[in-house]
Amino acid sequence: MFVVIVGCNSTGYHLAKLLLVAQHEVVVLEKSLARCQRLWDELGSVVIHGDGTDLVDLRRAGITRADTVVAVTDKDETNLVICQMAKHAFSVDRTVATIKDTKNHTVFRILGVDSVVNSGDLVLDILERTIVESSFNHLSTLGDPNTFLVSLTIPDDASAAGKTLGELKIIRVDRNSAPGSEEQNPLSQSFPCVVVRGGKPLAPIAEMVLEARDELFAVTTSEEESNLYDILTGIW
Repeated sequence: MFVVIVGCNSTGYHLAKLLLVAQHEVVVLEKSLARCQRLWDELGSVVIHGDGTDLVDLRRAGITRADTVVAVTDKDETNLVICQMAKHAFSVDRTVATIKDTKNHTVFRILGVDSVVNSGDLVLDILERTIVESSFNHLSTLGDPNTFLVSLTIPDDASAAGKTLGELKIIRVDRNSAPGSEEQNPLSQSFPCVVVRGGKPLAPIAEMVLEARDELFAVTTSEEESNLYDILTGIW
C-alpha cells in the first residue's frame, strides 16, 4: 500500500515509522523546512518539503498513485482541504484526517472524508489503555476508527470460564427483545466472531461454554471495550 501523509508532527512521524516497519510505501509531505531537516537524517527521502494544499507539491509526493492520503496537520481546516483535494483532484480511494475540535467530525464526514480521528480522544484512549493495562490485543480497526477487532485469551481465573456466551449476554438469547432494550445493553455494539480452542476455530453460539485458555475474537467499540473485558475476566 502506498500512503501519503501530510504533516510531520508527532502523529505523522510515528505513523510513518509504523507504516515503514510494516513494509508499506510512505511519503511524508511537510511544510516546515525545520521539521524536514530534523527528519531527513532519520527517515531519508520519504520526507518531502512542500505544502499539502498545493497541487504541484501533492503531485511531487506521488499522490496520483496513492492508495490512501492521511492529513495530520495541526489545523482542522487544512486537513479538510487536503482530503477534499485528494478525493476530487486526484481520485484517491481513501482519505483519513485528524481533528482537534470534535464539532468538526460530522462536517468532515458529510464532506466526504472517509475516516475522521479525534486526536484528543485518541490520546485519552491510549492513556486509559496504559493505566488499566487491558490485555485485549487490538488486531484492526473496522471502518470507524472507534470500532475494532480484538482478541483475548480467557485467563485461568476468569469469572467467565464455565459460563455460556448466552449467560454472559455476549450473545443475545432473546432476538425479540423489547424496543429500547438495546440502550441498556452494555454490549449493544459488541459481538464475538470466533472462539479458538486447542487450535481449532469454533463458531460462537449462545450455548457455548467458555473455557480457560480459549482465545476469543470479537468486534467491539471504544465505548464498550471495558464492559466486554469486565464480563470476560472480572478483572477490570
